[in-house]
Amino acid sequence: MLCNNCDQENSSDAGFCSKCGYQLSNTQAQTPPPLTAVNISKDAQSSQNTVSSDSETADTLLAAFVGEKYDSFYRDKWFKDSEPRLEVNNDGSSIHSFNIVGLLLGTSWLCYRKMYLVALCIVVGINTVDLILMYTLGMETYNSLGQTSFFIAWAVLTGMLGNYFYFSHSVKNIKKIMDNNVDPAMAEQELAEKGGTSWVGAIVGSIVAVLLSMGMSYFFAPDWFWLV
Repeated sequence: MLCNNCDQENSSDAGFCSKCGYQLSNTQAQTPPPLTAVNISKDAQSSQNTVSSDSETADTLLAAFVGEKYDSFYRDKWFKDSEPRLEVNNDGSSIHSFNIVGLLLGTSWLCYRKMYLVALCIVVGINTVDLILMYTLGMETYNSLGQTSFFIAWAVLTGMLGNYFYFSHSVKNIKKIMDNNVDPAMAEQELAEKGGTSWVGAIVGSIVAVLLSMGMSYFFAPDWFWLV
């Protein structure tokens, strides 16, 4: 063992340098183990075990939050080419999969999956852009464009981003619940309550969306809109 103070060679079990008396124990403790095939194999195995454990944990938590459709649908949609996780990949490719129900039902599906804030933002966004088009394009151009085509475009957007919205919603709630719970049983119960589906939420959310759309049009749409 070399002394860091005077470069004197000492025996491997020496506590102090034979030349200058410098303490060698700290140096020995700080010296990393040799880079051998055995050590490399142990490090790789430890890393793999950690990744596997994180993947299994994410899988369990997402299954508890999503419910019965996780194994039969969402797991494959979210993680088709990767391991389950509680974060989006750098490219997010597996998260951005298409959801046919989101396309057909739009905000009703969002409310069914308890994404009430997302549904509210989409409804307000749709109607805000619609009102802007009314004033920008005028009556003739707006009517020729067709209001139906505008809502179809938003439905397609919901279908394309539906699974991404739901994944982000799930991860956000899972992390919040896990941060506030130490007992795994209580955490799993709260995940099931906060997640899953709600037909009542879907029905009430759809009614609120219609009323909100009508209210925004009533107060902010141009006069000619009600004459058409």
